[in-house]
Amino acid sequence: MLELRTGLALVAVLLGASSGRAAAAEPAADRGAEAAASLPGEDRDSAELDAYRALARPPGTAGRVVSTVAMGKGIRFNNPYRLQTQLGETAESLSLTAGYLDLGVALALGPADGVQHGGALRFSVAVGGVPQESLTPSYFVAYRGLTRVLGYGRLGAAILIEPDVNVGGELALGLGYSLLAGVALSGEIVGDLFYGAATYDAAYTVYPVVSAQLGLMIDHELLP
Repeated sequence: MLELRTGLALVAVLLGASSGRAAAAEPAADRGAEAAASLPGEDRDSAELDAYRALARPPGTAGRVVSTVAMGKGIRFNNPYRLQTQLGETAESLSLTAGYLDLGVALALGPADGVQHGGALRFSVAVGGVPQESLTPSYFVAYRGLTRVLGYGRLGAAILIEPDVNVGGELALGLGYSLLAGVALSGEIVGDLFYGAATYDAAYTVYPVVSAQLGLMIDHELLP
């Protein structure tokens, strides 16, 4: 009986000691939990603030590289030499130009979802009739919003290389409709104005030409 009482007393002492240690450890555990909770919270707030600042700051400058290949044909509004493609009976009649292949590349900089400015270079070669090549450096402007359509324009100098060297002006407006990422159908209306040799009717001849061309475009965006 004495041994039973001794055992119960020992168990009571052990239980009391253990509960005391647990009670003493609770404030420390609470303080540790609070410290652990406050530290990740500060880190989280800092990360959210950094993310907000990243979203709120103005976007950087984006780039766009546009490559094109197209086939075209034009209408000449003055035909003093009575070309075979004449569409009327007088020197002022309309006439058709030869078909041509047009290769181009352009680079523009600006907002990714706004108006971008840059430069373009075009090379055109006739695919029939009299051999003829032209090189056109020009100012280039492009805009693409949230749609599949890229609108662009060019203004520059058209340099005839063959058959006779000549320099004229060129204005073009075009659209590209994206089929896949970076690949688009392109259409362009091009207006050219050249001065030619004198004739019996005029000391200075003027040759306005309006062309239409269709082709493919590779539109590569360089995001900030």
